[in-house]
Amino acid sequence: MTSIKLTKKDIFFAGINGSIFGLLLPVVMKSFNVSNQPPYILMVVFFAVLAMVGVLIGYFLAKKIKPFFFQLTKFGATGAANFAVDIGILALLVIIFYPHGDIPTISFAIFKSTSFVLATINSYVWNKYWSFQDKESSDILQEFGKFVLVSSVGLVLNVIVATIVKSLHGLTSLDPKTWAAISAMVASVAVLTWNFIGYKFLVFKK
Repeated sequence: MTSIKLTKKDIFFAGINGSIFGLLLPVVMKSFNVSNQPPYILMVVFFAVLAMVGVLIGYFLAKKIKPFFFQLTKFGATGAANFAVDIGILALLVIIFYPHGDIPTISFAIFKSTSFVLATINSYVWNKYWSFQDKESSDILQEFGKFVLVSSVGLVLNVIVATIVKSLHGLTSLDPKTWAAISAMVASVAVLTWNFIGYKFLVFKK
């Protein structure tokens, strides 16, 4: 079994991903009309440090329990950054071109397609060269195709799981908005699990 090594690059890359999340989070919050936000630089620093600590914890868990924990925490850091890229770029485009609302459906579709493509490319690069360290692939196009396929299945799974959980609201006494948020979180966990398994064993398998 390959020995697990923590390098300065791992800490640096974790910080970059945390910074990306911190940089784009205010844009996302603004799109939800959240006015009371912490200082911008504080958010960037906070999430950068949080990502670095997370990767450190993953490394120690990998040494003490299972090796995959280190890979999992790196995957989590890139996943958070990728979420911010997708939603943040979408929100930024909406704010720039339609600051007063009333977004035409075709424009929204173009914006969402743009953010999805950029987020997919961002996710592929980080997961390939950092999370799963797959530097030996000779057919990048084929590998990227598999990556998009796994990600697309994850997107469909996200919608299905969220819809199913949302339909169970009648069995609870929770507020509909709260239950909708819970549905989204359950779906996110399911997709995170699917994507990690798919990337590890189908896309970046060694």
